[in-house]
Amino acid sequence: MKVMHFTAGFVNGGVEQVLLNYTGKLNKDYGVKESIVYLHTADSAKKKMSEQLGNKMYQIPARRESLLGNIKSTYQLIKKEKPDVVHSHMSLMNFFPLTIAKILGVPVRVSHSHLALNDSDSVKDRIYKKLTSWSANELVACGEEAGKYLYGNQKFNILFNAIDQSKYQFNQSAREEIRKKYHIPEKSFLIGNIGRVVEQKNQKFLVEIFDKFYDEYPDSYLMIIGKGEKNQPDEQELEKYIKSKKSAAHIIRVRGVKSTEKFYSAFDVFAMPSLYEGLPVVAIEAQASGIPTILSKNIDPSVIYSDKVKLLSIDEGVNPWINEFQSWKKQDFDRSFRGNDNYNINVQNKKLYDWYYSWINKYK
Repeated sequence: MKVMHFTAGFVNGGVEQVLLNYTGKLNKDYGVKESIVYLHTADSAKKKMSEQLGNKMYQIPARRESLLGNIKSTYQLIKKEKPDVVHSHMSLMNFFPLTIAKILGVPVRVSHSHLALNDSDSVKDRIYKKLTSWSANELVACGEEAGKYLYGNQKFNILFNAIDQSKYQFNQSAREEIRKKYHIPEKSFLIGNIGRVVEQKNQKFLVEIFDKFYDEYPDSYLMIIGKGEKNQPDEQELEKYIKSKKSAAHIIRVRGVKSTEKFYSAFDVFAMPSLYEGLPVVAIEAQASGIPTILSKNIDPSVIYSDKVKLLSIDEGVNPWINEFQSWKKQDFDRSFRGNDNYNINVQNKKLYDWYYSWINKYK
């Protein structure tokens, strides 16, 4: 079985991590031959990790740089590799590789929605959604909201953003290691956030929350893990905003890390005030580590599998978030491992393999 995945970039994002989680297991457990095609410059460590898992990696021109080059490269790659499955992870742009795959007679063409936008109903978006449904013969989403966003009332399958849950169990040694490295006292309250520094992730709002929380709890810290995208101003804007706050010395920025497992053990609370999301992998990882997880109401509630998750509005300002942080700061809580089959890669990986196998038999 040969599967070719298409994604916009290959950096330290949630979609990339989902791809690594699934492809690594499919290659190892079932001998699936997989390749990943991406458009923008890849994170070198992430690319190397993917290759070590057995994936072939191909970069092709981005559409905005060369539309003809993108189409030509996609056509040539699919024709050369002859995959049984083309699986596209580019949301509204899924129809690009899937249309070429359809022209070349690829039997299984999978559109995968990883994102849910509330305000996406332009004429262009509606056309793209129709083209995606026309070019794909199987529709997949990471959750209900992401599926409804891209496919409307059409039937779709849900493949959860599964992880190796055992990697995220609370570890006291990891907690001590991370806190020592970043000079955070053991008794200090640490709020964590992991994600690309882009407008979607709304980290400036989190800084605003923390700055007011810091007024009452000056022994607290905020750690934001992630970096901005190339040639985008978000990174510089966030840095400038942090420097303008009285709590700046207690806000820690971590830009480049190969893996984040240990950081969850160091956190006391995980916060994610995103403007929009699909089913964020980091929220799933945080719950596996047993920490309170505070998310914006813009995130699909099907991500919840722990009793320590709270969904809050970002439209009501900072106070509800501050109150929630205060509540957890004042209590001791159990950090024991919380497993869930929907987010267990060993369970979900078999489901995906079974889907591929049945779809190939269905369409060949």
